[in-house]
Amino acid sequence: MASVIVIGGGIGGLTAAQELAERGLEVHVYDTRATWGGKARTQPVPGTGTGGRRDLPGEHGFRFYPRFYRHVIDMMARTPVGEGSGRFVDGHLQPCTETGVALIDGGTWSRYQRRFLVRPYDILEAAEVLFQQLGFDPADAGLFGLKVLQYMSTSEERRLGEYEGVSWWQFLGGDGYSQKCQNRASGIPRMMVAMDARIGNARTIGGTSMQLLLDFTTSGVTSDRTMGGPTSEMWIDPWVDYLKRLGVHFHAGEVCTGLDVDAGCVAGARFASGLAAKGDHYVLAVPIEAAQGLMSEDLAALDGQCDRLRTAKVDQLVSWMVGIQFYLREDVPLARGHMVFPDAPWALTAISQPQFWSEPASLFRRRYGNGEVGGLISVDISEWEKEGSFVRKKARDCTKDEIQAEVWWQLKSALNGSRPDQQTLTDDLLHSWHLDDDLDYSTGLPPVNWSRLLIHPPGSWAVRPEAASAVPNFCFAADYVRTYTDIASMEGACEAGRRAANVILDRIGSTASRVQIWPLTEPAMYDVWKQLDADLYRVGRPHVFQTLGIHRAFEAAELFRRFSAVTGLAQLEGILGQFKLTDVFGGLLSRFGLGR
Repeated sequence: MASVIVIGGGIGGLTAAQELAERGLEVHVYDTRATWGGKARTQPVPGTGTGGRRDLPGEHGFRFYPRFYRHVIDMMARTPVGEGSGRFVDGHLQPCTETGVALIDGGTWSRYQRRFLVRPYDILEAAEVLFQQLGFDPADAGLFGLKVLQYMSTSEERRLGEYEGVSWWQFLGGDGYSQKCQNRASGIPRMMVAMDARIGNARTIGGTSMQLLLDFTTSGVTSDRTMGGPTSEMWIDPWVDYLKRLGVHFHAGEVCTGLDVDAGCVAGARFASGLAAKGDHYVLAVPIEAAQGLMSEDLAALDGQCDRLRTAKVDQLVSWMVGIQFYLREDVPLARGHMVFPDAPWALTAISQPQFWSEPASLFRRRYGNGEVGGLISVDISEWEKEGSFVRKKARDCTKDEIQAEVWWQLKSALNGSRPDQQTLTDDLLHSWHLDDDLDYSTGLPPVNWSRLLIHPPGSWAVRPEAASAVPNFCFAADYVRTYTDIASMEGACEAGRRAANVILDRIGSTASRVQIWPLTEPAMYDVWKQLDADLYRVGRPHVFQTLGIHRAFEAAELFRRFSAVTGLAQLEGILGQFKLTDVFGGLLSRFGLGR
């Protein structure tokens, strides 16, 4: 039986462990923490539970499971809740049927329901609904819709070869929007996926943004889900219990300090405790900073990927997305889903959680804390380099108390109306709060963040490794690995863990089935346009919308509203003729010898 050493007990490491253990391999998992799940784990607030209740549940951030998270959901569907129960973790997921949008400027907020739209080009309607909720004018919505269509009709070749090298803001033509739109829209990708539109590359942010928009048009109320309780209780703990029943060996509190190399292979892993672990294969599933620290000269000499990681300027690749939880004396449900605060200085998103948990919200106080807490609002803070409006400091320069005060002020400013009788959040509701344990203030300000996140700046694909290393018994399985998912997330880590498992199965010549991996999908109606763009890119020509110029590109965009499918270039040319664009497209086709 082949043995595998997995270094890192987050989503990537646990995924690799499960896939390999289910196929008969001996697996040992090591992690620096005493608990499992990495950034996804629950962080109980010590000493808050009394009278037989559990400690109040804290989190790195609220959990968000969109439709395109297929790998994570599949893993949940295969993880039993207890032995022989017939229940599985995916049964704990709860659909979010609404999204709330709240503006600090004006103190107004509204809900909108997710709709099941059947036409692929209805993605534009979803974008327009979003822009209307944000208070943007029709010109902003039109330009954004055009850029959505440009991205959807762009070939994979151009996305990787061109869009990987520019920011999402550059691709959107961000400086061409109204000032209100620029102030509010630039933060949306940061709030949803912890990436700054002005820094993150257009290929990655664009691909994820399109998936999120498609979620609104293809899957109804299931497009966005949350967990029906604290993450560890609902998912991680049953997962670890299942892995132990599979025979996986867990080693907590072990800090890996080095990987030994001998005869062109990894020969062992060393830990700060003095422990040495040896196996046939090694999976590295730790954050990118920790991975860089383990890239020795010996590894770098064997694999160019290891060498690139070793010399990468990691501080330019990562950013912060940190969670804070507000425990309330009474439940305040807000929207039946996630809340977005587009003009919040610190790029906030939030969710009122007990309404989704398996027990009624009224029973929250009976299960957690000291009996005084009846509600919980979980907030993600995604902007740490801008000054607050109440505490005039950057978030990174604030104490814990100052962060709490500023975020609470931003929430109240957005959720409370101007009239005293319209107050949604009041100070007397606030019982206590919890800031992410991975922010370390032990050395003063600014704190050390032990859970930074890859933000995919232009050119970062070249730094990111494949799951398979050139070292024949060494793999990567973390959220920065190259995957179909692409975005640094629990879904990306899960896919990376699956890829690492497949690499090992291939290398040992296993007869077991390979782990399933799914690419991201987009509506087939865009395929003919993507093929045209691939041909244009191959001969060094720009996307057709750029060739047309913005006004005629708006005319071309109208095609997507009026026709649900285009089956070939001949039909495409016929449709284009109705808009007097045949000369443009026909000229492109004939001039470059494309498509025929």
